[in-house]
Amino acid sequence: MRWGLFGRLVGYSTVSAGTVVLTQAVLVVAYAVLGWPAVVANVVAVCVAAGPAYYANRRWVWSRTDRHSLTGEILPFWAYSLAGLGISSLLVALADRWWQSAVAVSAANLIGFGVLWAGKFILLDRVLFARPEAPTDAHPAADAPEGR
Repeated sequence: MRWGLFGRLVGYSTVSAGTVVLTQAVLVVAYAVLGWPAVVANVVAVCVAAGPAYYANRRWVWSRTDRHSLTGEILPFWAYSLAGLGISSLLVALADRWWQSAVAVSAANLIGFGVLWAGKFILLDRVLFARPEAPTDAHPAADAPEGR
């Protein structure tokens, strides 16, 4: 299914919401239930959610079913995810140091990824999963073979 820009934005938002639920569930269980250090719990949560986020965005939102490109899609997607991981880990560490609260740690993770959310949509839409525009034939007769 090919969606317009608005449809892709809605789909991306839906995938993002699912990713947030998965990330937050893993983060809260690892930090509040299992007692893992906040940054370790954050790293695990982000890594667990990154794979499903990539596949859901690629297949469902951008309708890509062709071969995956390691250098054109996977590595840039992970690089952007790692940027979010870096920002969120810094904020998570600060939240844990200042408040030692699962709510604060969870909020810090959300803020870290929220900062990069719009930029990631643009990267996915315009670069990673972009499809070349079909050429428009303004003058189809110009390509026709010449007459006798």
